[in-house]
Amino acid sequence: MKPDTYRLPKTKVGEKTFNKIIRTGKKLFSNNGYHSTSINDIIAKAKVAAGTFYIYFDNKLALYLYLLDEYRLSIRQASSVAIEGLTTRVDIERAGLKSFIQYVKKDPLAYKVIWESLFVDPVIFKEYYESFSASYVFHLKRFVDFGEVRNDIDLETVSYVLMGISNFVGLQILFRDKVTEAEVDFVVDESMKILHNGLFK
Repeated sequence: MKPDTYRLPKTKVGEKTFNKIIRTGKKLFSNNGYHSTSINDIIAKAKVAAGTFYIYFDNKLALYLYLLDEYRLSIRQASSVAIEGLTTRVDIERAGLKSFIQYVKKDPLAYKVIWESLFVDPVIFKEYYESFSASYVFHLKRFVDFGEVRNDIDLETVSYVLMGISNFVGLQILFRDKVTEAEVDFVVDESMKILHNGLFK
């Protein structure tokens, strides 16, 4: 069997238990860190038997990798829904940025779980962002051909600049106690001014 793997539940009862383990693992990894969280901590907090944990996960790393994959897929899904029907790169970037902000606003633990990968294994952290970068580059190339994106800038670098904007503008929103959608739109529009016009005159 491949190490560090997980198995999805096959019944409704199993799904309920599986989700309980997932929620508990997410909270403990976020609050205590990966290395300070044990399987015993997870099963005690989730109120499941040790044997039940191993039905779904080979080990603690398998649970963490599931959470990371879940974030990777759900963040991309949220972006795909947000940009559906949009045709210009400017509109796509704006909608994608707003969807990421709304996503982490709803689930702020995303930052902790994703960035914890740097301390779990730097290779996992690297692969997580490299996969997003590769997807960005793939989609940006089409807009270079259309003349909407400059052809004199390295697209890999552009992808990391765009990811950096999303990550830290997301933090700008999370650092506030209460944020209205109008305030989110304002921050997104200010970010788009920089992307659309450039920072320097």
